[in-house]
Parts: sequence; C-alpha cells; structure tokens
Amino acid sequence: MPKLLAALAMLAAAFAVAPAAPANADGYTVKIPTVTHIQVITAEPGEPIVLEVRASANYPTPPAGKIAVTVTSAADAEPVFRTTVHFTNKPVRVEGPRLPKGGYLARAALSPDDAALFLPSSDDTRFRIGAAGGGGDQSGGLPNTGGPDLLWLVLGGALVAVGAGSVGYGRRRAPIAA
Repeated sequence: MPKLLAALAMLAAAFAVAPAAPANADGYTVKIPTVTHIQVITAEPGEPIVLEVRASANYPTPPAGKIAVTVTSAADAEPVFRTTVHFTNKPVRVEGPRLPKGGYLARAALSPDDAALFLPSSDDTRFRIGAAGGGGDQSGGLPNTGGPDLLWLVLGGALVAVGAGSVGYGRRRAPIAA
C-alpha cells in the first residue's frame, strides 16, 4: 500500500509541475503533389511534331498553371523547340516544328498558378523521328527485350532444373534390404 500511495503522489506531482498544454494546430499546410504528363502524338519525318501535355493531382479540382514544353535533340543538349502553354483541366496539344530524323527528348514542367496549394512537377519522354514503326510511344514494339538480360533468364532456368533434379535424386526410394 505505501508503494501505491508513493506512485500516486509522484503522478500528482508530475501534473502539478508540468501542466497540460492545450493542443493547437501548427499552421503547417500540406502542399498537394502534382503529376505532369507529356505524350508524343505525331513524330514523322517531314511533318510537324504534335505533343499533348496535361497535369493532375489528387484533389477535386485539377491544378491550373503554365506548362513549359521543351524538345531537345539527343545528339545536342540545345533545345530545338521551346514554348509555354496554360493548362486548365483539359489536355493541351502543342504543335512543334518539322524536325530531321534522329532521337529527341520532350520535357514538360508544370508551374501551378496556386503555388500555395500545389507543388510543381515535370515529365519527359524520349522519341525518335524516322524510326521503324513511327515515332512517339505508339511504336507497338516491346522495349528492351532480349539482349544481355536473356543470359540471366537462361541461367535462372538452368538453376531451377538442377535444383529440381537434385531434389528428385535425393528423395528416390532405396530398395529394402531383406
């Protein structure tokens, strides 16, 4: 009983020394992350490139703002095309210049109008003009198939087969000696 009284006295002393402070909000406002998308619609030799840009956020109203679009050549870091469009809830199509055959990088960067609520974001995509199957993301081919990764697939299959054979050999029944 004296231990219980001592524990209660210490608890009462703790509340007397450090009074409970009321909980207050700290004024920190969470900024909502945004996602910017850029897609190559048309990228054919002799034709102007057509890009589509849009932005979204996990919020009832999508972020509005300026999207800076830049296209650079894979061989040269200098931009070959640059423009800025204003985005408000609907995808925006951007028509660029006619570009020679080769590889390019298209980049879109969103600067939201309401910077106190939304965070900026960016996206980029690589595309080729004059490549077999057309340009942009609609080439239809599977990217990065075969090559050195095939070695790992064959090696893994061989290891599975060796493991299955070892287990089968180890679990075989031995004849009963009479």
